[in-house]
Amino acid sequence: MTKQYWIGGFFVDEARNQITHNAHTQTLPPKALTVLTYLAKRQGEVVSQEELLNQVWKDTVVSPNTLQRCIAQLRKALGDDGKAQGLIKTHAKKGYSLEAAILWEDQQKGNVGDNDALDKSPTHLYAMPEDNKTIKAGFNKKQIFTLSLFIALVITLLISITRMLWPSSVPTPSPANAMRIIDIRLLTSTDNRELASTYSPDGKFIVFQRFPEVMCKSHLWAKNIETQQEYQLTRELGTYGNLAFSEDGASLTVVKQNNCSAPAQQKKCFLLQQVDFEQALLSPQTPTTLMECKHTEIKSPTWMSANDIALLQKDQGRWKLIRYSVSADKSTLLYEVNNGSVVSYDFSKSHNLIALTAVHESGVLHVEKLAPEGTLLSSNPINFNGVIPQYGAIYPNFSPIDGHLIFSTGKQLFTVSFDGDISPISMPLTDAIGTPLFHPNGKKMLAIKGHYDSDIVSVPLSQFSHSAHVPQIVAQQPDVLPPVNYETVVRSMQEENRAKYQPDGNLIAYFSEGDGTSQVWTTTIPQGAAGSQNDFPHSAADSNYTKQRSQFPTNTYVRNILWAADGQSLLVNASSQLTRLYLNSEEEAISLNYPVRSLFHWDSQNKTAVANILYKGVNTLVELNLTNSEFRVLTHHDVTWAAKTVTGELIYKDNADKLWISGAIENELIPKLTTQGSHQNFIVKNDVVYGINDHYQLWKYMLENGTVELLGQLPETVDYITDVNDNAILITLRVAARKDVVELSIE
Repeated sequence: MTKQYWIGGFFVDEARNQITHNAHTQTLPPKALTVLTYLAKRQGEVVSQEELLNQVWKDTVVSPNTLQRCIAQLRKALGDDGKAQGLIKTHAKKGYSLEAAILWEDQQKGNVGDNDALDKSPTHLYAMPEDNKTIKAGFNKKQIFTLSLFIALVITLLISITRMLWPSSVPTPSPANAMRIIDIRLLTSTDNRELASTYSPDGKFIVFQRFPEVMCKSHLWAKNIETQQEYQLTRELGTYGNLAFSEDGASLTVVKQNNCSAPAQQKKCFLLQQVDFEQALLSPQTPTTLMECKHTEIKSPTWMSANDIALLQKDQGRWKLIRYSVSADKSTLLYEVNNGSVVSYDFSKSHNLIALTAVHESGVLHVEKLAPEGTLLSSNPINFNGVIPQYGAIYPNFSPIDGHLIFSTGKQLFTVSFDGDISPISMPLTDAIGTPLFHPNGKKMLAIKGHYDSDIVSVPLSQFSHSAHVPQIVAQQPDVLPPVNYETVVRSMQEENRAKYQPDGNLIAYFSEGDGTSQVWTTTIPQGAAGSQNDFPHSAADSNYTKQRSQFPTNTYVRNILWAADGQSLLVNASSQLTRLYLNSEEEAISLNYPVRSLFHWDSQNKTAVANILYKGVNTLVELNLTNSEFRVLTHHDVTWAAKTVTGELIYKDNADKLWISGAIENELIPKLTTQGSHQNFIVKNDVVYGINDHYQLWKYMLENGTVELLGQLPETVDYITDVNDNAILITLRVAARKDVVELSIE
């Protein structure tokens, strides 16, 4: 039986892992589509959990939670309410059933003659059945001809109008636009996430990271592109960075993160490691450590010669380019920016050049060209010209087009010349795509195609009335707390995040990528309530509850949102620039002299903000005057998150995940929170600090008496804790984080 079929107005293509509805295509994990197809084959029947687990995950031991996640993903993709269960129904202690009419693709093709030309093309491109209605027979040839002629006339008319209205000042396409993507194919497609891919020097293999479900650690894998055979390269899971081959392809180099041991000055230590690639193809290996950094960070290794590896090293807040000699076990400086910081780099052996982007003291991003020994050959500011946001980060790689590098904003592909000019590349993708890396022959390139989905949930505070005073129990017994109950507030098939309660109001503000761009939205919640399943979840399409508040251009990314004290406007950090959005639809751009990397606190009455700005190449925590761009440095610590109490005390987290509080003379460490800090954010409400520790446990710390309470166990899919009011805490949960390695063919 074919694996293409209709469920009402939803076209399911299991071979492509896609569900299409009203011309909108969603990519789902393969196992989720396999579950749906199995239920479709047994339409109307109750299929037990055991049968589904045995049929879909053959010879693999998984928990029932895995199946439940698949069902939740399917319901979301099909617009099914998990409570009403209109399509996929849960039968308590029995299993699931698909309660919808199914039309298989081979049945629909049977509506026209076998020799009809329509049989040569996917039927769903021509006719979309209407939701919850009887599917009618296909169009006849005359109808199709008339429809095709009408569409052609409309397209011709639109092109003519566009040419008439398009400004004459649009620049002529640059030579970079000669590159066109003609084909895209998946190289990996599993239920796991695959990241950080690269080609072997001979172009026969790709290597990549593969992350098991919900885990933050991965194995290194290789795949023979011709035979499709895969090889697990590492014996133990690890936290790895980008991968790089030696010139001869014999060694694979990677930076791995480990928990530091004394006397390190940071929570994570960074190890430069290598793997014998030929041996790893025979059996998984344990990487050999070349060097360890306990006081600085390193990343992005690249082999420049038989014994030399280039690396980025972070020291005192700035990144510089170094060269590590494997034979001498010694590193030397290749390049650094005075009062600035290197952002990224790439090395081309064929050109014998280093290309990099760097932020200078002025905060302006430059594209630079270096000789292999580090001599600066050229340096030019990048001309953004409104194509992408002014302070957008650019991580380019060499491309086959002479004098042009290629990079991705996550939404689109662009080239940037060594003169600093940016040009777009035609890219037929709907999902986000990472910066590509070219095949040795220059005709293909690797990239990471991803889909990220997170929802906003509400955690009622009423469930914590009997929380325990057990500040030291985490280290010894990390699994003793009861699970936290939560209710979904906002959901879509894309990312929702950074939700904030409106002061004295019934709105929450958040950013969403529900329409493919990062925008600020507000959603109505019941006055004085935490939210319930009767009222939630709301989607971005529900105009009775939600409203889009921003109109940011494509390639903008919203980093944080804060409400004014009166609840009538929002301060938004979008791509390191501040914008004030008023609920009456007015908009005010805040002009500053520096990019704002992180926005933490806003005093709307005194027009100040606490933020990390990029100052002389270093992220610096400051109090900003939003009227004149002046600032006051608050600490020289490397701060990852900060907040203010109602009495004006500053609380911040350093890069070792330790929490500090401002004092009369100097900032002081909060001893009770030494074991509670993590990479997660924290929030402050009424002099109570709420946070999440490394065991995904929710805690609160009372500033008044210095006590810590562990509240409950959160799922490992928690992304951020974003706000709290008198009734509930807002948290972002990850629903899906699909990453696949793709290969793009170009001409």
